[in-house]
Amino acid sequence: MKRPDIEHEGIITGISKSHIFVRIIQHSACAGCHAASLCTTTDQKEKIIEVEKCDFPIQIGDKVSVALSTSAGYRAIWFTAALPVILIMLSLVINERIGINELYSGLCALVVLAIYYTILYFYRDRLKKRFRFFLKPIHVS
Repeated sequence: MKRPDIEHEGIITGISKSHIFVRIIQHSACAGCHAASLCTTTDQKEKIIEVEKCDFPIQIGDKVSVALSTSAGYRAIWFTAALPVILIMLSLVINERIGINELYSGLCALVVLAIYYTILYFYRDRLKKRFRFFLKPIHVS
């Protein structure tokens, strides 16, 4: 059984020869709460998603749905959240086992994290190929 895709509604803000740029508003998990208007912790971020051109007609200003497969979403969580936590924990445990001072152990964990995200940055083009977004038209009736 195919899992549903992760989708966000957005508006097309630009079109190039090979890509479409879609602006989405990313809401925090508590944005749907009934007390969200009174709370200061609600968070909204505007993001521009780059998507390969699609086979249906579109224009700037059209509403579309940007989708990513669920498995790709899980992979993204693995690369950006789970693996860094594992690396930090490994660094701290190894440094504690060999008897390094807590201050230097913490700094070493931060260095490991910086190196990891630097590597991700240099492999961003390769990762872009693995995480492909696609568009779905939104039919307004």
